[in-house]
This record gives sequence, C-alpha cells and structure tokens, in this order.
Amino acid sequence: MSEVSTTRYLTRAVQLTVALTVGAVFIAVCSSVPGPGRAGRGSWAQHKASRWVLRAVGVRLSVHGAPRSGPSLVVGNHVSWLDILALSASAPMRMVAKSEVARWPLIGRSAARTGTLFLERKRLRELPQAVADMTAALRSGSRVQVFPEATTRCGGALDRFHRAPFQAAINAGVVISPVTVQYLDGDDAGITSAAFVGDETLASSVRRVLRTPRTTVQVHWLRPIPAIAGTGRDHVDRARVAALAQNAVARNLGLPVRRPDGVAAVPTVGRVLGPDGVRALAG
Repeated sequence: MSEVSTTRYLTRAVQLTVALTVGAVFIAVCSSVPGPGRAGRGSWAQHKASRWVLRAVGVRLSVHGAPRSGPSLVVGNHVSWLDILALSASAPMRMVAKSEVARWPLIGRSAARTGTLFLERKRLRELPQAVADMTAALRSGSRVQVFPEATTRCGGALDRFHRAPFQAAINAGVVISPVTVQYLDGDDAGITSAAFVGDETLASSVRRVLRTPRTTVQVHWLRPIPAIAGTGRDHVDRARVAALAQNAVARNLGLPVRRPDGVAAVPTVGRVLGPDGVRALAG
C-alpha cells in the first residue's frame, strides 16, 4: 500500500499533537464549569475535539443516519482506537473504556473529564458495579457507548456480543442504538490500515494511520431496538436484545457471527448465526 511523503507524515504528526493538546484544554475548560450537566458538557467538548483529531490525522468522517435523541445504549463493532473518535465525533456520548485507557498520557485524564466509565474487564466481580454505573448514566439522560465484542477485530467475522451491557439498557428502560464502523480508502474500498489488533502498540498503529494517504471512516446508525423487559427474567431478556443488536450490526457489515467455539461460518450476505449458534435470517 502506498504511503504519504515524509513531509506530509510529519505535518500530520504535528497536527495531531496540536489537536490533542488543544482538545484536552478545551475539554478541561468545558468540564470544569460548575453546576449541573458537567458530564453533558464534557461529552459535547469531546464531540468537538474528536472531530479535530480525526482531521489532524487525515481521516474523513462520513455519517449515515443519526442516533435517536435522548438516552440510549450505543453498541457496534470494534476495529480500532479510531472507532471511539468516529462515534464521539458523530454525536455526543459517554464512553465505556477499558481501565488501561485511564492511564494513557493526556488521553486518560481527558477521558475521565468527559464522564468516561472505566471497566476492569479481567475482574468479573466488578461487572455488576459497571452495569450499575452504566444504568445511572443512562437514567441521567446520557448516551452511553460500549463495544460488546470486548475486543477489536480486523474484519472476517463479528464476535458474539457480551450480554451484560444490555442489562443496563433494560434497567434504565432506554433504547439500544446499533451502529457500524468501517474504514475505506480513496476509492471506497475496505482497508485494514486503521485496525488495532493483537499485540500491536498504540504508537505503531497511530504511525500507520498517519502514513495512510486517504482514510474514510464510515459510520452507519441503524434502527433503534427497544430494550424493554418482556419475560421478567433478566438473562433471557438481555440475551434477546443482545442477539437483535448483534445480528443488525452483522447484517449491515455483511459478516457472519463467530460461534462460541471461535469458528465463523462462510460469510453470506444478510445471514448470520443466531444466539443459539444456528444460522438464521438476521431480522
């Protein structure tokens, strides 16, 4: 794949540094204003700053549709660290991020100021509290964004959505907003340069993005899904809404869903694996 010139690469690197610094100051100022609605102001500031950072690294944002107004649980596929910027740039929301992000220089402190909810994924005993925090954020009127795959994937198949986050939507009585994120080159063909998978460091991924001539991140907002308890059994209700969201995302991407044994079916447009591992129409 072709790369930008050294001059262009260095220019983008400088632009990124400036955008991150200005964005961090902007977020700090907006979120430090006293009074109610501090988390909302932080999310709005992050929305603006995310757009600046995307432009700085040479990534064009293309948004199709829009999330429903008011609180909702935003769920979608996970490819890259750029996903967070793309979704935040398309609409103000509070993020659910792994605890490691809180320790990232500059980014961690800014994330905390925007009301980001940090999750320790390796400590299952903390999961109930995480769900409770998400529920509280939704009840306060915020959009809350989480990646139910709990890891990044570089195409091929969608990981099964973890069900726990969907309990927060059921508890708060809000809708689920499925969304897909895809990365394209200048000819609208899919690219993998934005992917952040395996043992790769954040720094090396950033360098690769800066060297890519043209990148478009395409965000598709799909039809909202009601998250209303129907059976009175939490494990049944969250499994159902998780499957609906999972299948909607997979259908939009034209990808199969990875089975519990880690094997993915041969991709068939419009068809994915149901929650019981049986192939079914994604309705």
